[in-house]
Amino acid sequence: MARPGPAPCNSPETGLTAGVTWRHLSCDVSPDKRAAASSWPRRPPRGARARSYVRCWHGAPPGLQLLRVVASRAAFRETTKRWWWWRRRCRQGARTVSGMAGRGEGNGAATMAGVATGGVEDAYGEDRATEDQPITPWAVCVASGHSLLRDPRHNKGLSFTEKERDAHYLRGLLPPVVLSQELQEKRLLQNVRQFQVPLQRYMALMDLQERNERLFYKLLIDNVEELLPVVYTPTVGEACQKYGSIFRRPQGLYISLKEKGRILELLRNWPEKSIQVIVVTDGERILGLGDLGCQGMGIPVGKLALYTALGGVRPSACLPITIDVGTNNEDLLKDEFYIGLRQKRATGQEYSDLLDEFMAAIKQNYGQKVLVQFEDFANYNAFTLLEKYRANNLVFNDDIQGTAAVVLAGLIAAQKFVSGTLADHTFLFFGAGEAGTGIAELVALEISNQSKVPVEDARKKIWLLDSKGLIVSSRKDSLQPFKKRYAHEHEPVKDLLDAVKVIKPTALIGSAGVGQSFTKEVIEAMSSINERPIILALSNPTSQSECTAEQAYSWSKGRAIFGSGSPFDPVKYNDKLFVPAQANNAYIFPGFGLGVVISGAIRVKDEMILAAAEGLADQVTPEHVDKGLIYPPFSCIRKISANIAARVAAKAYDLGNICSF
Repeated sequence: MARPGPAPCNSPETGLTAGVTWRHLSCDVSPDKRAAASSWPRRPPRGARARSYVRCWHGAPPGLQLLRVVASRAAFRETTKRWWWWRRRCRQGARTVSGMAGRGEGNGAATMAGVATGGVEDAYGEDRATEDQPITPWAVCVASGHSLLRDPRHNKGLSFTEKERDAHYLRGLLPPVVLSQELQEKRLLQNVRQFQVPLQRYMALMDLQERNERLFYKLLIDNVEELLPVVYTPTVGEACQKYGSIFRRPQGLYISLKEKGRILELLRNWPEKSIQVIVVTDGERILGLGDLGCQGMGIPVGKLALYTALGGVRPSACLPITIDVGTNNEDLLKDEFYIGLRQKRATGQEYSDLLDEFMAAIKQNYGQKVLVQFEDFANYNAFTLLEKYRANNLVFNDDIQGTAAVVLAGLIAAQKFVSGTLADHTFLFFGAGEAGTGIAELVALEISNQSKVPVEDARKKIWLLDSKGLIVSSRKDSLQPFKKRYAHEHEPVKDLLDAVKVIKPTALIGSAGVGQSFTKEVIEAMSSINERPIILALSNPTSQSECTAEQAYSWSKGRAIFGSGSPFDPVKYNDKLFVPAQANNAYIFPGFGLGVVISGAIRVKDEMILAAAEGLADQVTPEHVDKGLIYPPFSCIRKISANIAARVAAKAYDLGNICSF
């Protein structure tokens, strides 16, 4: 019979109580496999207090998991020569098994589904469902004692059972009580709620993520509506502003100009080799807060936490990256606690060369199926980088494409309140940056698809207003390229109120990051033109919002169809309760990223983004419409993400935009 090995330890990778296991080569295997392994040596003797250092050959059949267990330090020193001899023989044996599989012996590919997670058995194939087979032959798993308690991925805290405490040498390292994960979650939620300052709540949750990853995600998933504003906008904006002061331990990869020419080496320093989603920022335009330099790392960390909590992407498959090319923020350059390069921001060819090297290194190290999400780059870089790399890389800009998808979904759902189609509306955008123009372009594509008209004609329904006034043809010579397509024939108009009066839009969309720009006069003008004006105040954080929910409902006398980028509490007006909809990118990017990953897509196409927007809009039910909602409630976000992922994956297959290897 098989010898007993260490008891299972918790694995957030599979969601199971799978653990580090080993079997003697001569047991529980078929006769032919036993014969092939008969020449392999037995493992070194195990000391009385041996620690569970385990190495596992990737891809070995379940009955032939080639393992070695290192004994105590003293025993290891005594058996050094035998150890290396054993290692060489094991490698020879592994090549023998590989040769058998290549000749068709055994049970084929199914029998080669061995352990792929560093000794944690993937019993239900959950890890392998969304990743390629690893090519690195050996992986190390340390699963005992003090080191186990310091490993956030496998640490269960007080949830370790009595048997697990004995098997993993945890006796005395933990209090004697055994608490269920549910009870730990309840205790932690009470602790988080005791903090009155949002930043303190953010820090408490980040501390939890760094010591017990599984519990962190359970807490976030079960209380997503309450905790989303803490781990993401608006609190993450304040966290980035003070990131240098609250910095405790690195949570991602930092690439600076000092490492130019060595980016591939830096990527290989990251412990995880099977990466599926990367979120990268250069920190130049963090939310509506401006240039925060290296301290923008809070954004990739927060985004990827939502990829896992809302979209189900494995935490170990996510990589947050900050590219530090300096900062033009004088306050940060003078701050003694600033964690980035103390120099002015690099631009031009130097910046371009660094990004080229970065994208080439990503593709070389992780392959062409890793999704790279650009986040919070300045307008002039965001559009340039997206256009430059989208043809040859799997890239996605959440500020341009993600925001556009969630807003388009809200506009499609808003048609359930008013008659007609998108082609019957006139749209006025306050703000012509990456978010505003990205939304405008996706709306134009949807109008073109619905009405079967050229996209150039669809753009005539859309007007943009920037800091210098309405974008018209007389300004073309001074406009950035991405704005020129919306420069229509019209007299110059300087301010928003005058633009509303002359354009007479049915939908007013704010993305300029200018707080309180939707004044009472503007909203009253919109209400005089439309029975149900569509007003979307999308700027983040709350202080930068164009107007509040209460202002929109009261100034429109309860007739506005309102959505915002930041969360607002329900509003009671004339004895009717209005629930403002939050046009949060988190509706889109987790499900979109999951769909891209599971489909094996190699490029992000506009049709896939349209499919995501339509998938979100389709989940707005008549019950939601009765409450004035243009988005489904966030409490069912995982179901929403799953539906969006299915839509995106199906569209990728329809487009032939996938790679099977």
